[in-house]
Amino acid sequence: MNSVNEQTSLFSDSEKIRELIFTHSDVVIYRYDYNKKYYDYMSPSILNLTGYTKDEINEIGFKEIIKKIESTSTKGENNSEIAEDFYGNYIIETKSGQSKLVEDVSFQEKNELGKLSASIGILRDLTTLNKAFTDLNFEKNNLNTILDLADIIVVVIDKDEKLSKINKKGILITGYSEEELLDGGWLKTIPPRFQLKLKKKRLQNEKNKVTEPFAIEMSLITKSGEEKTIFWHISELRNKFGKLIYSVGVGRDVTQRRKEQKVQKIISQILQYSNVGESLDDFFDFIRESIKDLMPVKNFYISLYDRENDMLTFPYFKDEIDKEQLPVKFRNGLTEYIIKSGKSELINEERDAQLVKEGKVDLVGAQAKIWLGIPISIGEQTIGALVVQDYHNKLTYGDKEKEILEVIGYSISRAIERKKLEQERKNLIVKLESINKSKDQLFSIISHDLRAPFNSLLGFSEILTTELDSLTKEEIKEYQNAIYESSKNLYTMTTNLLQYSRFKVGKIVYEPEVLNVDKLVNKNLLILKGNYIRKQISVNVDVEESLFIYADKEMMNSVIQNLISNSIKFTLRRGNISISAHKKNVDGNDKVELIVKDTGVGMKKESLDKIFTEDVFSTQGTEKEFGTGLGLQLVIKYIKQNEGTFKIESVENKGSTFIITLPLSRSE
Repeated sequence: MNSVNEQTSLFSDSEKIRELIFTHSDVVIYRYDYNKKYYDYMSPSILNLTGYTKDEINEIGFKEIIKKIESTSTKGENNSEIAEDFYGNYIIETKSGQSKLVEDVSFQEKNELGKLSASIGILRDLTTLNKAFTDLNFEKNNLNTILDLADIIVVVIDKDEKLSKINKKGILITGYSEEELLDGGWLKTIPPRFQLKLKKKRLQNEKNKVTEPFAIEMSLITKSGEEKTIFWHISELRNKFGKLIYSVGVGRDVTQRRKEQKVQKIISQILQYSNVGESLDDFFDFIRESIKDLMPVKNFYISLYDRENDMLTFPYFKDEIDKEQLPVKFRNGLTEYIIKSGKSELINEERDAQLVKEGKVDLVGAQAKIWLGIPISIGEQTIGALVVQDYHNKLTYGDKEKEILEVIGYSISRAIERKKLEQERKNLIVKLESINKSKDQLFSIISHDLRAPFNSLLGFSEILTTELDSLTKEEIKEYQNAIYESSKNLYTMTTNLLQYSRFKVGKIVYEPEVLNVDKLVNKNLLILKGNYIRKQISVNVDVEESLFIYADKEMMNSVIQNLISNSIKFTLRRGNISISAHKKNVDGNDKVELIVKDTGVGMKKESLDKIFTEDVFSTQGTEKEFGTGLGLQLVIKYIKQNEGTFKIESVENKGSTFIITLPLSRSE
């Protein structure tokens, strides 16, 4: 080990030591908008630092209170390896006339055109530190005392990369004793990738004969395994031949500052993405990926509380145990506990057991070793929670992670509020477009499809009115039958039209009850008996006895009547229609399968596709029967409303088969 006298000779220039030593004071976080040319955010501590408020700073301009620029540097300037985009020291004059030394560290944001849009930075008061070191008498005999008083790490490393001196701050930060670090022991605190980086820098300086101090930021691994970030200023002392004798390193622990900067940057990114992201799902993915840089997020979810329906939804859910979380009634779990209290909480197994014992929560889902919940609020109302958890390690989350999520949580709340409003606006536009399309379809039906049966009625009525005396009994009977058929078709079309319009505007009330399938089929067959007898169509019925469904009676009458009417309409004279209903097991659940099959003209694939895209169109029957095209649309909507399925199988010129499945009900 080198003697104190040998070490002292290395620091004869006390001014050089002063330049190497840094510390920190109170923090002011700010964001400056270059487009608007003002600070849109400054933390309240700006008042303590300058005596001015943010608004006053914007009014007079921060440059006006800067009396002297001590030093500035930017990334890339003079081969600088500083992590931030800008670093500066200023002498400012406070509102009360006091002079202060201020450190300015900032990162820059650019817009899509690559132009500077904003700076996010931190101001620190270095006045006290500067005064302390100015007042110190850097005498050679007091070197060790001076170094140990410094609020930075000071190390001396010889040409063989052996540590010969480290001050108390270095020992405190690393957690090792001086004996453990001396000689080559210090290398265990520097990860291999940074050792390589430092070695390359030294060789580069030797090759280029660089004598100026250089800056480098490296990770430091403490004895407890914690990773810290240290920002070093390193001066190399070389002999007249350029060979290294000693390196003097002065390091500042910037771990907290970098974390603050990272949090600030992530908040800015989240707010920015909330304005450009396409959907809430994409936005939640982005949030999780952003937070991943700060803490583990393997088990992460966002829940939102639907107060109107008293339901807890999970728009975003990632978990290693529970792969999916469907909406549930608002219960008494930990998530609900956070929403009800409106407060963040870090909950381990002991705290969870305590809450269960006190009756404040019930055990819901797999129990985690550590669970962290942050409320999501809009205004005074808590609308949900952001949760991270770990099933294996209770030390994964602590107060630091809680503080970080609380800071980010506010930004997430604002972004979710904007996204929800945007999503509601998009949904409203889609709904209005659908309503407008339905309106156009209804007007088209009224103006076109209903005109034909009215024309038929008017035509035959006019003949009977003006030419009755000249008509034979057979002709009068024929015209009366024609008027009757037109009236009946017109009634059916009008009924479907009214039901369809009521359904679209939500005027039909869903009132399910237990229904006998056999009675439903026979009742509607009786109503339509005249239609299929007139076309001499044979109807076969095979309905299992005592078969019940739980459905809306009015809707099911409309479904069966429309399906049978459709088959009659498109089946030729002397054709066949079969109606069957039986119990069937579907995916382990008992269902009722109702089938209406005809030997009619069938449908083309294009027509089948149109039916299931709500494209309303009408086609005349085999004997020019009229229609609105709404019958099958009503069938599709009513079956869906009653939790059933609907399928059509059709072959052109051979016939169609309509298959319905509905939940089975055991009895009336």
